[in-house]
Amino acid sequence: MGALGRAWHTPRSFVVDLLPAVLYLALLFWAGLIPLKSLPGPDFELADKMWHLIAFGGLTALLSRALRHFGRSVLESIAAAGSASALVGGLLELLQSLTPYRSADFADLAADALGALLAYVVLRWLAKAGGLLDTPAPA
Repeated sequence: MGALGRAWHTPRSFVVDLLPAVLYLALLFWAGLIPLKSLPGPDFELADKMWHLIAFGGLTALLSRALRHFGRSVLESIAAAGSASALVGGLLELLQSLTPYRSADFADLAADALGALLAYVVLRWLAKAGGLLDTPAPA
């Protein structure tokens, strides 16, 4: 896992580090604010919460790469990405409460935050396995 952690946390270029995060964020807001009758994929009791968990875990991962691009340390980028993802989840729930065709749900926000937290734990583990936790911000 050390090589995967090093590869993930090594800053590369705008296209590799920032563009995916920006596009993913735009997709989250689009999907979170359009009228939606049902979710794609398998239908089970907590499918909606699973989508939230996966979506905001993914956002945390992509934001951590983007923050590394701006010179943050590995640990700082992971922590800030997790916090930012949870805040984005809260903002999206707030915006949904303002639309006539969507509704805000505290359980969705909890799933968003849990996804961000799980991604934080995995990214921190990958960074530790790669020997990157003490890596300073790039010069």
